[in-house]
Amino acid sequence: MSAPLAGSAAADLQPQLDPTHLAVVRYPADWQPPAVVGEWFFAMIRGEHEVTVVASEALLDDPAWADRAEQVDRAWRRVTFPGPLPWELVGFLADVAGRLAAAQIPFTSMSGFTTDHVLVRAAQADLAVAVLSGQSPPPQRPGTNP
Repeated sequence: MSAPLAGSAAADLQPQLDPTHLAVVRYPADWQPPAVVGEWFFAMIRGEHEVTVVASEALLDDPAWADRAEQVDRAWRRVTFPGPLPWELVGFLADVAGRLAAAQIPFTSMSGFTTDHVLVRAAQADLAVAVLSGQSPPPQRPGTNP
């Protein structure tokens, strides 16, 4: 399986926008989450030098989550593509990246076992959903970013 070919009509990728405003948070490498998160989207990546968490901004109202945060980047929204997306799918994220780049929308991606997600800035979330649904990006004026 592969993503649509360049130059073909943009297919609707059926993006689903989560209403939750998210934060991307960097913690020290030895940090452990203070509790299990059950109500909101939550992702954690442990690396050699840091722990990165993507979670609801509301979670950071709790000092147990906020106190050891080294860096907090708020105002993200999650766009999910319904799955399951097969492991053999080639070029799906390249298609997503191309559409978002054409609309001047920066993003980061993450994947679950059967579902892909992208994080976009909250201010650009509606535009991201529109272009990922197959709409053409609006024309850009020089020196602007939607």
